[in-house]
Amino acid sequence: MPIPIVVVRVQWDIRTSHRLHNFVQIYLPAMFSDNLTQRVRTFDAFPKVSTTYSRRSSQGGATTILLTVFCLYLIWSELGSYLTGLEDHQFKVEDHVGWDMQMNFDITVAMPCVTLHVNVQDVAGDRVLASELIEMEPTEFDLRNTHELTLESRADSELDDNLETVFRRAKVAKKFSKTKKFHHPLSEACRIYGSLNVNKVEGDFHITAKNYAYPDRESGSYFAQEALNFSHVIDEFSFGEFYPKLENPLDGVAALLDQHMFRYQYYLSIVPTTYVGYGGRKVVHTNQYAVTEQPTPRVNPTHPPGIFFKYTIEPLGMTITERRTPFIQFLVRLINVLGGVVVCTGWLYPLLDSAWEKWVTRGKSVPHDTQTMLDTGLKRED
Repeated sequence: MPIPIVVVRVQWDIRTSHRLHNFVQIYLPAMFSDNLTQRVRTFDAFPKVSTTYSRRSSQGGATTILLTVFCLYLIWSELGSYLTGLEDHQFKVEDHVGWDMQMNFDITVAMPCVTLHVNVQDVAGDRVLASELIEMEPTEFDLRNTHELTLESRADSELDDNLETVFRRAKVAKKFSKTKKFHHPLSEACRIYGSLNVNKVEGDFHITAKNYAYPDRESGSYFAQEALNFSHVIDEFSFGEFYPKLENPLDGVAALLDQHMFRYQYYLSIVPTTYVGYGGRKVVHTNQYAVTEQPTPRVNPTHPPGIFFKYTIEPLGMTITERRTPFIQFLVRLINVLGGVVVCTGWLYPLLDSAWEKWVTRGKSVPHDTQTMLDTGLKRED
């Protein structure tokens, strides 16, 4: 008899376990999921004020409009700064070892080419006979699109000195533009242009009259002083690779002289400069310089008349790098700014609104139909 009893109990346990298994896998998750969905739908982390305790006003609407406009302005300004990026200026000791550098110039002097001498001499004692390495062509003395070297002109040349402008204009040119056809050898002016490799040390590039600074075998006699006129126009004067579209302090500078025996000197301080685009995709190596001028009528055999460009190379180099804020950091900053503005407005508005109401209703009695039990001091009898 014990055997049948055991079999019946085993069958009941199997059926019960099967039912419990179905209940746990099918019905129980459905019950919890429905309850969870309902809870999520009714959950609200931000407290709401009942409409019976709120009052609409024109001041509130105007404040909301102003707040919206101000937030849009902040979004636009932050987005603009994120897209344009920032410029990081760093100075460092120049560690680039170089023996020479390139000098580019395009100068027109109001004298015939046969009367001019062009040379470069540096502190190392080396002298470059530039007249044999550059182009000297007769032309007309044109003062259009020129200006004097002033503090305002030097400041204007630095206005467009940003990375976007530099990368757009930094296109290497192998040749200078051609001179307008003017074949007469004794024309009123001479165009002196070209590029020279000079020692990377302090030096002096000068344009003088023949036999006034250096003896000239071809021209044995001095030119008359009345023939000297060192009025000049500088269309290009730069160091490094020739980027004709980059602005330099001496580009477009003109000087008119009313004396024949005159010495015009420029003092240039050169700073090696490297422009690095975002991510290092664009790199431009060039040289910037600051310039001052010193016109003087005092000349003597040791200081002959002419145009002199005295340059020095600073031991410091400057690196200008374009960088941008990471997108996550930009997003967090934008949310913080907007959230701070909204919260501060929410704090200030009740104070301003109450002050406005007190100022408007000052000296006025409250209408009877708008008085409440708190105003009249009555108590509810319920």
